[in-house]
Amino acid sequence: MSAYSILILGVALGGALGLVTRGLCQTPEDQKQWDAKRAQALADQRAHAEQLERERAARKADPMAWVSTLDPMTSGGWEFRTVAGDGAWAAFSTTHQLKRSGHVVTVWLRQEFAESQTDANGDRYLSMVQRVDYDCGKDRERPTLVIYYSDNNIKGAAQSEQADPKQTPWTPIIPGTLGESEMQWACNADKAVPAH
Repeated sequence: MSAYSILILGVALGGALGLVTRGLCQTPEDQKQWDAKRAQALADQRAHAEQLERERAARKADPMAWVSTLDPMTSGGWEFRTVAGDGAWAAFSTTHQLKRSGHVVTVWLRQEFAESQTDANGDRYLSMVQRVDYDCGKDRERPTLVIYYSDNNIKGAAQSEQADPKQTPWTPIIPGTLGESEMQWACNADKAVPAH
């Protein structure tokens, strides 16, 4: 028998012996406690799932009821734009810091979520703002800055992703999407903003 085979046999025997000794050390009381904790965890999961379903049904029945719980943040010029039909998210925009250079308009957009989302790094967030360039002549966009917030109303811990506009490719706007609605608003928004 090779040294490697002896080592493998030793590891297997040691693991088996560990299982036997752990099994011998567990008392009926330990088993009851473990079973009770497991049952409680399952009950908590079911209760959470049921609560989540009730919340989703309520948002779907009246999406604006959820939107009314959000801070409109009018001091930042934020205006409500739209809400998802199921109340999963709400979109806002602002003309503050709006800039136009030829056919390109740069604006800030805000999106609030009813349930936590996950960014590219695996961090959870409930709201985000992004600075977006819209090419109004070619119906395309490129986000140049995205900031994710752990809480609604752009509060809590923040994580940001910034892109160099010269290195960021343009993405075509898909008809009938929120992106198209936001682009149409952005391309016409500065008409209501007084010139400086």
